[in-house]
Amino acid sequence: MNFINKTESVPIQIGDFIIYCEKFKSSGVKNFSEQNTVSGNEIITNSGKKAVRITFSGRICSKNPLEFLVKINQMMYNNESFSVEYKETVFGKCRIQSFVVDDENNGYISATVTMIATEISGKGVENS
Repeated sequence: MNFINKTESVPIQIGDFIIYCEKFKSSGVKNFSEQNTVSGNEIITNSGKKAVRITFSGRICSKNPLEFLVKINQMMYNNESFSVEYKETVFGKCRIQSFVVDDENNGYISATVTMIATEISGKGVENS
């Protein structure tokens, strides 16, 4: 027997706004430098992890939801980092990478915000 779980949007604080998150996505990448030896064998000479990309998609519900567009644009050009918490996971040293705002005159706006984070930890869990 299958059960359909009814889920509610998760409120996420980004700057002065709350995005009611309906979709979350995260990805991480590690780059490797590869070289070939004289005999044709492959070796990895170096590697480096990139910052984790996190994307929140949801709704902005406020008195003036399009003010979010102004504020998120300002945050994109600001060099200060910030933290975001999502379901007991804390993303630290975040910076805005991109955003999309969609207004369909529903009294709220749909927004997608992609950030990079260099720190990730579980709430109440120490990093190792």
